[in-house]
Amino acid sequence: MTILDNTVESDLTRLLNLIAELSEQLAQNRTLSISLHASAGTVKTQATHSQSGFVLRRFNLDKPQEVYDAELERMNASLATENQGLQHDNKQLGALIREYEQTLESVMSTFRKRARDVQEHELALIRDYESKLLAKESESLLRALSVTTVESTSLGRISTTLRSLMRVLNGEEPFSTSASSPSPESSSSPAEEFDFGEREEEDWALERECELARLERENAILRRLFGLEVREPEYGERTGNANSSMTDQRSSVPRPTGGVPQKKMLGGAPGTVGPYGTYKRSAGRPG
Repeated sequence: MTILDNTVESDLTRLLNLIAELSEQLAQNRTLSISLHASAGTVKTQATHSQSGFVLRRFNLDKPQEVYDAELERMNASLATENQGLQHDNKQLGALIREYEQTLESVMSTFRKRARDVQEHELALIRDYESKLLAKESESLLRALSVTTVESTSLGRISTTLRSLMRVLNGEEPFSTSASSPSPESSSSPAEEFDFGEREEEDWALERECELARLERENAILRRLFGLEVREPEYGERTGNANSSMTDQRSSVPRPTGGVPQKKMLGGAPGTVGPYGTYKRSAGRPG
């Protein structure tokens, strides 16, 4: 590219020098034409004076008629010869000017063609670079979009897995396969990826956890009332047995030792005593 630029600059320099020389030559020719035109005007004035005989009559009144006629013929012949020479010079100058004009026109056409080629080459390079830059930018945007989509999908799967794990730890049924792995039609729309009913399920799970905690406290109170040893369940035991039903947990409560009936311990018939050692409203207190 540098060699091409140097060649173009050298060609342009030579072209400009040639144009300057042609301009100087044209200026000289124009000056010469003006001087010739002035000389022709002077000669024309002299010819007019010669035809009228004003000059001869004014300065040659002492000469005879034969000398006067001979001088007049000689002057006319010299003027005609000079006129022919001037006409020949004018023709040569006209031909030279036309040749210079043709040369200048050819040089300018070559210069315009070369400048047009250089400009088209530069525009082609610019368009090529712009297309490459646009393609690279589009590729980078598509790559970033694909990475973002993959990250979003991975985060969605991780969140679904974590929710399933929390449900399993809380003793609930995990999400089904169809819910954990949505179809491509459902994954195409970002608004449909999230289940807006999960908030209600989480609230229900929280209520169920609170109910389990309340039942555990009630079970501990009953154990203390029965005089049994109260053992706090560990977190691993509670989560490991979370899949068992509530009926099995309540049936696993041990009975008081010694075979003492409940009605004698609490002072009432079966079915008349509440969970905290109080009597129910439907049954009267024993007298």
